[in-house]
Amino acid sequence: MPSTFSAETTLFGIGIHFRSNHPEALRRALAAFPREDHAGSASGRPVHIVLVADEGVVPVAESSRVTGRCLEVRERGIMVTADGGRGRGSCIFQPQIVSSEAFANAINTVVLFLVAQAGRIPVHASAVIVDDRALVFAGRSGMGKSTLAMAADRAGLSVLSEDTVFVQLRPSFCLWGRAEFVHLSEKDAPPAAPGGIRVRSGRLKKAIPIMRRCRKADRAMLFLLTHGDRVIFHKLDPEEAIRALSCNPEPGYEFYDAQLEEAICALAAEGCWSLSLSTTPDEAIAALMGAFSGPAPPAQVRR
Repeated sequence: MPSTFSAETTLFGIGIHFRSNHPEALRRALAAFPREDHAGSASGRPVHIVLVADEGVVPVAESSRVTGRCLEVRERGIMVTADGGRGRGSCIFQPQIVSSEAFANAINTVVLFLVAQAGRIPVHASAVIVDDRALVFAGRSGMGKSTLAMAADRAGLSVLSEDTVFVQLRPSFCLWGRAEFVHLSEKDAPPAAPGGIRVRSGRLKKAIPIMRRCRKADRAMLFLLTHGDRVIFHKLDPEEAIRALSCNPEPGYEFYDAQLEEAICALAAEGCWSLSLSTTPDEAIAALMGAFSGPAPPAQVRR
């Protein structure tokens, strides 16, 4: 494809090089992934992505497949391929859908897949900052990751992520996130909260803007979420967290195997905890702020 338009940006310290024959496609890609101010603080091989507008793309039934380090996704009017080993991907699309949510999702898919393959391992978790350390809340969907992020934002803490953190292991540990919105079901969202309705993982969610955001942290502690009738957290063997989080991972998190275990170990390097939540997430955030603001975390806290 002739390189009519090109642009560069960064994500999690990794350079992303776009080429496209469609200027609006390039603008949408750069709007979704603006250059980070701290791009030079990490290292990683750049990735290259081609966005091709093609009237000849035939609408097909939706399908997705990951083989080794390669991804292939087909939707109506869109074909996405990515080779993580080579750091290269493409999105071929019908020009009339460039402004659609499907096109935005396709760009998001190919970028995040290649960046993950380049050394930013995704872990299904939210994360907030207490002092200079990320408290990482991991668990399956519905465990309370997003509501904890919203409660932390409301309490004045910076939010690193509401659903997925990206773990850099080399040359040094770094935790990355893209906190823009908290996505909650209507029953969990405060009635007066601002934000629109979006489709998230096939479900309608209210997207509530996050007021205090950060992009990276150099230190972390891991909390494995459970449900209970009051807030309790106690120290946990990291091996238990590895077993819980790497067994039957949810869709999108199943491609990393041993890398995922290594990422979980890195998240637990400064402490690993089991955190039982009450029905009020603000109680957990208040307890965590009280317990982990100082240099010496407790062995157990009940509320």
